[in-house]
Amino acid sequence: MVFHPTSGRLARIEVVALAALLVLLGCYSFRGGGGFPSHIRTVYIEPFENDTDRFELDQQLFRELTEQLPRSLGLRLGSQQTADAVVRGRIVRYNDAARNYTPGQQLGSVDVIQHQVEIAIAVEIVDVGQNLILWDGSLTGRGEYRPESQSDQAAREVALESVVRQIVDGAQSQW
Repeated sequence: MVFHPTSGRLARIEVVALAALLVLLGCYSFRGGGGFPSHIRTVYIEPFENDTDRFELDQQLFRELTEQLPRSLGLRLGSQQTADAVVRGRIVRYNDAARNYTPGQQLGSVDVIQHQVEIAIAVEIVDVGQNLILWDGSLTGRGEYRPESQSDQAAREVALESVVRQIVDGAQSQW
């Protein structure tokens, strides 16, 4: 006698298992919107206030936010008058400090091997229609560079990307 895997009792078990799987899949629904309530479809990103002496930093952050945030959250950019949500904040600190160094050739001197850039911001995302803060946070992004072969610009870009990623992660964690 040859046993066929889809015959008799085994076939009924497969059918029941398949039906149960389909029922379970039907219980879940997937929606877009990047973790926001369903009525939030558009976002306006205000230019951030800049409390640092790096005057270009607010424009760099604004550019990074407008390029990454809507897409990552499943939203579209909107105007200030029509957006469902507003992202606003302040750049509170910029720090560029030596993180790794060795004793220098001359007595009492050091050779800096690596710097770290830190950018700290305070941010909030507001539901305009309900005048409700959907998410807020104080975040710090960091980036490193080697002064002998790189500029602080490369580390700044990494730090800004980190801040935007933290905003996305924080906003999505709420829903």
